[in-house]
Order: sequence, then structure tokens, then C-alpha cells
Amino acid sequence: MREKGQVVLILILVMTVALGIGISVVQRSLSDVSTASKIEQSSRAFSAAEAGIEKAIQSGATVDEFNLDSNTASVDMQTVPTGTNALEYPPLAKEETATVWLADPDPNVQLPDCTAIDPTKHSPACYQQNSLNVYWGNSTTDRAALELTLVYYSSSQYQSQKWYLDQITRTPANNFDIVTTCAGSLGPGSKYQCSKTIDWSSLGTVTPMLIRARLLYNSTSQPVAVAPIGLGSLPAQGSIFTATGTSGQTQRKIQVFRLDKVVPSFFDYAIFSAGTITK
Repeated sequence: MREKGQVVLILILVMTVALGIGISVVQRSLSDVSTASKIEQSSRAFSAAEAGIEKAIQSGATVDEFNLDSNTASVDMQTVPTGTNALEYPPLAKEETATVWLADPDPNVQLPDCTAIDPTKHSPACYQQNSLNVYWGNSTTDRAALELTLVYYSSSQYQSQKWYLDQITRTPANNFDIVTTCAGSLGPGSKYQCSKTIDWSSLGTVTPMLIRARLLYNSTSQPVAVAPIGLGSLPAQGSIFTATGTSGQTQRKIQVFRLDKVVPSFFDYAIFSAGTITK
């Protein structure tokens, strides 16, 4: 009887171990299937969000929803900037350029007198102040410098004015203007490292067309923003599309910053002339 009892105990132990191994294998398989399903749904949700933004750009709708096979996408579009708000650029890499229009580039706006055929659609047509607040950087160790180029219309021709701004004195010297307002927590959302007010009133009566900002010396991408002075307003010139893609129980959100018109960056390094260039 004792031997039979031992056999039963051994069988129970073997069955328990086998059952434990079986349950572990089943759980692992279910976990793998669940993970694979979530990854697939996540990929489909991202694709749905991207497709939704493409459709929203084509349709021009400010808010819309799209059915994409078995997936859906909802898209919200906001025009920027509005009112007296700043225009904030996504982070820029070293020597990338941000273009900020001070005069609406729409063909329905007559330049340089800044009169709009339909004022209700272009308000303001031009920035009316003689100065701007500029914010850049977000690092206390990777200290970026900033090159600003103001393109303006005066005396029947387009001209430019440049500013070179830096946070620190560099070796060898670059002869940039050292900005003392670089204590951090500045600008919109208190997320910028440096700020500077640029003023072009010394140029006289001019029509400012655009400002191009380029980061220098930075090894990481950092943000740039331009804010109007006082009650001034920048022309609307871009859109922020926020799309939420849904696939099954998974949602993914992406955001796209899109400018209506951008001056090609190669103009920073090229000479253009309608006539003959004399060396």
C-alpha cells in the first residue's frame, strides 16, 4: 500500500509540473499574440493618422473625420498665429532656417502698400510695428547662437538687415552680439533660453516682408519663436494639424506643422539676378 501511495504522489507531482509548464506556454503564447496584435494596431493607427492629415490638407477642412478601411482618423486644424500670439517653430537643427512672414504672401495682398483685396480674409495683411521679440534655445549646455535676416522693401527695392546673436563668447571670436537675457524660462510657455528684441526703426519708413532665423553652433534641435510687440499681430501663415488615428482599441496621435509658403533655403547661399552679373 505504501508503494502504491508513493506512485500516486509521484503521478500527482508529474501532472502538476506538466500542468504548470502547459499553463506557462499558453500564457506566453497569448502574451505574444496580444503583443503582436497591439503592434499591428499601433502601426495601423499611425497610418490612419497620417492619411487623415493628408486628406485634411487636400480638403482644407478645419475639423474632419475619416473612415479608412476598418480604421478611423479625426483631424483638427488650427491656423497660426492668431491675434497677438507668437509664432512658435518646431525644434530646428543646426543651420536649419525658420521663415516668419511679416507681410502676407497671398497674391490677393498688394505689396508693398499692404492692401488686401478682401480685408476680411487677410487681417492683418502686414505687421505694423517696428520691432519684434525673438526667443530661441532650450539648453544651458548646448548653447545655440542665432542669425536673423530681415528682408524689407524700401526705395523701390528689396533690401536686408542682419543680426548675429550669441549667448557666450566663443574661441575663436565670432564678433556676434552677446545677449544678456539668457536665463531660461522665457517666452511663450516659459520654455526658451534666450530672448532679444530686434528693432528696425532706424531704417526709416520701410515695409518689412519677412524674417529668417537660423540656429548656429547647436548640436541638438532647439525651438525658435517670434512674438509681436504690444498690440501688433503677425499675418496668419501656417497650420497645425493634430490627427488621432484609431485602430481597434489603440489610438495614436501625431501633429504636423505646415507653412503655407516658404522661401527655399538655397537662397541663403545663392545669388539671383534677372540680368547679367558682373564680377
